[in-house]
Amino acid sequence: MHFIRLVAAALIAGIAAGAVWWFADRPVPVAAEWTQPLANVSFAPFRRGESPLTKVYPTPAEIEQDMMALVGRTKGIRTYTAREGLQVVPELAEKYGLKLTLGAWLGADRAIDEQEIAALIQQANDHPDAVQRVIVGNEVLLRGDLPPEELIGYIRRVKAAIKQPVSTADVWAFVLKYPEVGRELDYITVHILPFWDDQPVALEGVEEETVRVIGRVRATFPGKPILIGETGWPTIGRDRGPAVVDVVHSADYVRRMANIAARYGFDYNIVEAFDQPWKSELEGTVGGAWGVLDANRAHGRGVEKFPMTGPVKLVDDWPIRAGWAIALGIAATLLVARTVPSFTGMLIFAAAAQILSWLMISTGFHTHEVTFRPWQTWWLAVRIGLPGLLFLAFLVRARDLLAGRAEHDAGWGRLLLVLSAIYAAAWSLFLLFDGRYRDIPEFDFCLPVGGVLVLAAIGLLRGAGWRDALSLDSLFPSRYGRFAGVLGGVLVATAVLSLISELAALAVGRDFIAAHPSLGERMPYLIKALIWNREVDLWAAMQLVWSVPFLQADKRPERRIA
Repeated sequence: MHFIRLVAAALIAGIAAGAVWWFADRPVPVAAEWTQPLANVSFAPFRRGESPLTKVYPTPAEIEQDMMALVGRTKGIRTYTAREGLQVVPELAEKYGLKLTLGAWLGADRAIDEQEIAALIQQANDHPDAVQRVIVGNEVLLRGDLPPEELIGYIRRVKAAIKQPVSTADVWAFVLKYPEVGRELDYITVHILPFWDDQPVALEGVEEETVRVIGRVRATFPGKPILIGETGWPTIGRDRGPAVVDVVHSADYVRRMANIAARYGFDYNIVEAFDQPWKSELEGTVGGAWGVLDANRAHGRGVEKFPMTGPVKLVDDWPIRAGWAIALGIAATLLVARTVPSFTGMLIFAAAAQILSWLMISTGFHTHEVTFRPWQTWWLAVRIGLPGLLFLAFLVRARDLLAGRAEHDAGWGRLLLVLSAIYAAAWSLFLLFDGRYRDIPEFDFCLPVGGVLVLAAIGLLRGAGWRDALSLDSLFPSRYGRFAGVLGGVLVATAVLSLISELAALAVGRDFIAAHPSLGERMPYLIKALIWNREVDLWAAMQLVWSVPFLQADKRPERRIA
């Protein structure tokens, strides 16, 4: 009878969890829709394990497979180099009826620059039907790789050698900063990335921002055609200020931009065709997640990440995640909660097990999804292993509390919680020095913080006051001393530093400084950056909640608390 009641409690909690999963992951309506092919998409056919940084390039067969996947989805493609295996692109563009905006990569290595220019000229002349226009250099001025006069020299050489229109591409602040370069161009190519700009913009403000920037560019270069050479929105990674990252926002942005361009009469290029895992080495998780198609090819074709019409699923594989989480919660209840005497206690444990399983499975799927490079595979073991051990510790402690064994020593759980807190504090310090690219780690630490709240809730249900319920001595009785209070103070400090990291990242942005030269112009944006990121705010709040048990711990050295 006891086991039957335990099974009933596990199934009731599992059914309730399934309902919560379904409700939370319903498709999200997106107002903007687009039923035609996109105007242009950036084309870099690198798969996992391939990268221009390691000089491992896609094969001609892979390039052709990717180009076939784009037929019907876009009218044209933009490339960034005329070398590195992409010499076959113009011929394939002709074959598949795609208009090509051919690019040459210019950097600080003048010998490579010469090779790029020569390849660009040859391909433009050999394939005049496919090559619609060319772009000499990408964000050269932003990076500071070449002075304006040297870039102008390359532009003039290309203009004299080919018949197609010639441009160079840069972020809008630097296009306006160096008008002498723009005056040399047949058309102006400007990058408008409301998410990626040093001054990020919320999705609701992208139309106003785009029209404002285009207006300034048109006023500076009257009569010249304008191409938005890069615009897009990532599907996974860290938020930036008010710019929220997820697949729904990405779908909404791409659809909006296509409609905005049609209304205001300018050309555009979406970044990008396929996710580029190699870019995570330069730009963090978000750098590898701008594609409208997934990096994981299926039968040689890219997997569409979102539709261009209708609602969008925030988590496309949620039934798989839900299945694993519910099964894990039921298994944990049946295996761990056998000694819980009452049916009410079993129900509470089963509910706690479902919550902890949801957090554990979400941690596992997310950390795997943002693992791009070989060394990250080893780090993945830590990112999943530490929460996994804490998952077991929280389950055992919940059982002890509900079985009336609150005095049992839980030193191993204490040790895991302390290690996780130290790891979290270190991550926040890294955020302070890399606040633009580093992921905000709420998924990595949702299990430790959520587990503390679950145990505290069980303590409250057992009649404890909130101070006792949240004290580390009640959560994991063991030996602490003054170290617990120090660690609690560190978590409070790193919570504040997490907020400051947004301000620091914005303050040093070159295009932000170029757009707002005086300190007075910058200050309103810098002040907003302290609190204007929901993900950073959540992470700071998580650290503050996490600090409470450590601050509440008994500070007397080597005292064992029951």
